[in-house]
Amino acid sequence: MKTRFIFLRHAETQKDQNLNAALWVLSEIGTDQALKATTLSVFDAVDVIYTSEEIKTTLTIEPLAKKLEKKIEILANFNEVKRGDTFLTKEEFELEKVKQLSDLEYHAFGGESCREALTRFENGVDQILQLHQGKIILVVTHGTVLNLYFANLLNVQNKLPERWHKTSFCAYGIVENNKILRDIITE
Repeated sequence: MKTRFIFLRHAETQKDQNLNAALWVLSEIGTDQALKATTLSVFDAVDVIYTSEEIKTTLTIEPLAKKLEKKIEILANFNEVKRGDTFLTKEEFELEKVKQLSDLEYHAFGGESCREALTRFENGVDQILQLHQGKIILVVTHGTVLNLYFANLLNVQNKLPERWHKTSFCAYGIVENNKILRDIITE
């Protein structure tokens, strides 16, 4: 019995230095991206929808969930790599992100390591796999954890910084029985 996962990165967010990134909402472009996702046929047969606890993932998929008449399940395992509250400039963020993706044991932003985040994410995949055998499962999550997961399946952890830079908002990938049918990075 084949179970298919479709992993979707959230839409573009509106950055707000007064809020933790977990509380950011979609930008105007992100709202358009979320609406455009409702037109992609790859999502038409989705049986179950999961998101992280971060509002940007729920806002990304609400239009599609409404169209498909599906409930959105929230699972903390699909949260982004835990980070601190400090707002960083784009340059500071980029430097810290590259360091984090180059050393999977490094605790960037005062949060968890990439290795810890990957384990948490994989546990979430295993958990919902047990609940939804033979279904098509849509998981709306974040760029870093998605890259960790896909790079691990592809055994290309050494390319994480480059992959992360190439991951667009609302990029999606498909995994069936631990085999990648579509990478989140499309070149």
